[in-house]
Amino acid sequence: MRTKPDVDVGPGRAAASSVIQTLLAGLTQDELEHVANDVIRDNRSRLQAAQELFEEIGRIEAAGPMDERLEQLRHDYRIAMLNLHAQHQIVSLVVERLGFVPEVDGQRPVIN
Repeated sequence: MRTKPDVDVGPGRAAASSVIQTLLAGLTQDELEHVANDVIRDNRSRLQAAQELFEEIGRIEAAGPMDERLEQLRHDYRIAMLNLHAQHQIVSLVVERLGFVPEVDGQRPVIN
């Protein structure tokens, strides 16, 4: 029988990577690969959303006069980038634990 990982997720009590490593520790290879696929999909979705906000900001700025939506879009973009950065860290930790970058939705990983 599996038990819940013994981890304190309270603020300031454990480094985020330590919490993530603890949450991943009890997973089988198949479960870990499933998690990796999901966090990579989520990362791609967040990247697309941030890109769309960036492009919309560029269109509004190029149009000339300041649009009242511009400040809200800039705020939304900053939040999207913060969330994307946090998601990058999660993807990195999961992929490191898995040991390879899985193919996701038929897309082979891009290795630089």
